[in-house]
Amino acid sequence: MDKIYYERNLPHWQPPGATFFITYRLYGSIPISVLQRIKSETEEELKIAEKNCRGIDLSTRRYEIQRRYFGKYDDALDGSLNEPYWLKEEAIAGEVMQSLHHCADQFFHLWAFCIMPNHVHALIKHHEDAPLLSDILKRHKSYTGMVCNKFLEKEGKFWHRETYDHVVRDQNEFDRIAWYILHNPVKAKLVEKWQDWPYTFAHPELWS
Repeated sequence: MDKIYYERNLPHWQPPGATFFITYRLYGSIPISVLQRIKSETEEELKIAEKNCRGIDLSTRRYEIQRRYFGKYDDALDGSLNEPYWLKEEAIAGEVMQSLHHCADQFFHLWAFCIMPNHVHALIKHHEDAPLLSDILKRHKSYTGMVCNKFLEKEGKFWHRETYDHVVRDQNEFDRIAWYILHNPVKAKLVEKWQDWPYTFAHPELWS
């Protein structure tokens, strides 16, 4: 049976038709010790929240903790842009961009994405009658991993297995996330203006 909610290292809630902020990264792009520290800190915060909060307060608290988790996670990616940097290769980034647009033709509305040297951010609106988001991402990552490994003349894992996914709750959050995605290369000091980063996409409707 398809699962709308499941857990690995992260909780995943993927209701059909939702708008999602997703982040996925190259295998090995965050040291295991850093991941373990972030996970441990987050789990401790969640335990305290579940002990002290109830109902709406608990839901709000979990949301705040999730946002902090992502902040730490993304800082670990951007802070030193840990190797590998395969997505800096024009051919590699091009394959990922092409696959995202191909998936969008079938499964979701693509609002924005940014391909960084070691990870990808995207903002999408899932089509309600499409396969679950987890299945779409599995196809996308499997295909691009195979093609990019062939280009690099390497074997083994290309992407880290787990993807960060977050359901966008309202327009204010949507606007904030879209701005964040487009300005990620500026935050990482790769360019001065987001428009100068060649591996960024912004749907024209964002500005209409």
